[in-house]
Amino acid sequence: MINRKILAVVALMACSTALQAAEHTVKLLTSSANGMMVMEPGYLKIASGDSVKFVPSDASHNASAYSVPTGAEKFNTPMGKTETVNFKNEGVYIYNCTPHLALGMVGVIQVGSAVNIEQTNTAVAQLSTKIMMNKERLPGYIAQIK
Repeated sequence: MINRKILAVVALMACSTALQAAEHTVKLLTSSANGMMVMEPGYLKIASGDSVKFVPSDASHNASAYSVPTGAEKFNTPMGKTETVNFKNEGVYIYNCTPHLALGMVGVIQVGSAVNIEQTNTAVAQLSTKIMMNKERLPGYIAQIK
C-alpha cells in the first residue's frame, strides 16, 4: 500500500516537471526585417528542461553549438531540417549556422543563470575573429545576459 502511494507521488512529480517544460522556437532566416542571415530571436532565455525548436527557412541553414556549459552536450542540427534540442544544463550556449558564420549568423541561449560567463566571454572573443559581417550581433546578444 505504501509503495503504491510513493509510486503515485513520484509519477505526479515527473508529470508536473514535464508539464512545466516549455518549447521555444528559433527561426534560422536568410532574410528578415532584422537583416540577412539571422537567428530570430538571436538571444533567448529559457529554463532548465525547456527545449528549442530550430526551424531553418531553407536547406542552407543549421544550428551548431560553438560553446556550451561544462557537462552539456554540443548539438548540431541537420542542414535544412527542423530539429528540437532539449537544454538541461544551466549556463550560456553560443551557436551558429555553419555555412553562414562569417556573415554573423549566430545566436545565444541562456538557460537559467549564466554560470559559465567567463568561458562564454572567451568563446565570444574566439568566435568574433571568424565573423566578417554583422559583427555587432554577437556582442549585442551577450549584452542581454542577466
